Amino acid sequence: MTQSSTPNIIITLTLLTAVPLMSLNMFLPSLGIMAQDFNVGYDTMAMAVSGYLIFTAVLQLLAGPVADRFGRRPVLLASLGLFAAASVGCALAENFNSFLFFRVLQGAVIAGSVLSRAIVSDVAAPKQATIILGYIGMAMSLAPILAPSLGGFLSDAAGWRANFWFYAGTGVALWALVWIRLPETSSAQRAGASVFIKSYFELIKSGHFWAYTLIMAFSIGAFYVFVSGVPLVAVEQLNMTQSQIGLAIGSMTTGFLTGSFLSSQLARRHAANTVILMGRSIAMFGLLVCLLLLWTNSVPPWALFGGAICAGLGNGLTIPSASSAILFVRKDLAASASGLFGAVIVVFGAIFSTITGALIQAHPTAIVLISLMLMLSLISLSIAIWICSGSHKAQTANGGLL
Repeated sequence: MTQSSTPNIIITLTLLTAVPLMSLNMFLPSLGIMAQDFNVGYDTMAMAVSGYLIFTAVLQLLAGPVADRFGRRPVLLASLGLFAAASVGCALAENFNSFLFFRVLQGAVIAGSVLSRAIVSDVAAPKQATIILGYIGMAMSLAPILAPSLGGFLSDAAGWRANFWFYAGTGVALWALVWIRLPETSSAQRAGASVFIKSYFELIKSGHFWAYTLIMAFSIGAFYVFVSGVPLVAVEQLNMTQSQIGLAIGSMTTGFLTGSFLSSQLARRHAANTVILMGRSIAMFGLLVCLLLLWTNSVPPWALFGGAICAGLGNGLTIPSASSAILFVRKDLAASASGLFGAVIVVFGAIFSTITGALIQAHPTAIVLISLMLMLSLISLSIAIWICSGSHKAQTANGGLL
């Protein structure tokens, strides 16, 4: 990658990471209205989140190894084309089953997120990769901040289907951008499939890989809990409109934006484990304070968005360092590592979204929502403390990253 091409590639990678997040949460303010249109319950409608996440988990397991063997560009172009076509199907769906089928296929866009991380590891050393991932995270976090707001306004103005027409146009535009501006950054693997699969299982057996993956799974799990539960809480307890719900969903990613910026700065001076521990501590403390204030009726229910901002800030600090550590477990399997940890995260996310949908339908309150987020943050903090205490001895060629 030449120095002159660097800005274009980073912009493209940022968009490839942002669009999957936009696809996840842009239509969420309309979830209740869609349930009414399709004549299904809110918990059933939540399958539009959980089913999508399950498919993205499967696709990431496939996209990573295929991209390691055949290159990044072919996989990106195929996945973006499928996303655009599926978006049209969602916009035209006349019943819930038809909508769910195409909604699940929209998950093909997740390859953009998987391979953008792998491309960073292709062109940068570990510490520099952490810094780049932090900046990409900071820039792409604008998408989940703005997307729910845009989705709410689009739904208010033209109906919920307008969101999916917007997805379709975005998919076509991003396909063209990848075709024109993104070069291939990885050589095709010449090894046979059996050798490749054997190497992949070596990655799976790495304790280093799983420690950081679980930190990310539970950290991001709090985000999935929030976006799955807050639309119903906002309607039932806070009496918010769709546009207001869209703005509220962006609160957690506002914290993530700040955390990603701080992560890029801190990564220059501190070890990855230190930054991760900072992030998990901030998330846990902010959510705990929020829960105690809500429990004692010291603040109104909308104060839950303050806790969400703290959780987002913690995630912004955590994710770039943890992602970089994972990608360099086996640099020759960077896309596979990216796909595998991404798959684990979305499987956990699907589980958390389903549980949240059921619990929030029964108890649509801010206290229940914050309690779920706090539980997951405590688990991720416990793993981070375990790593930092020296119980987990990761030995990798990461240039002192850890």
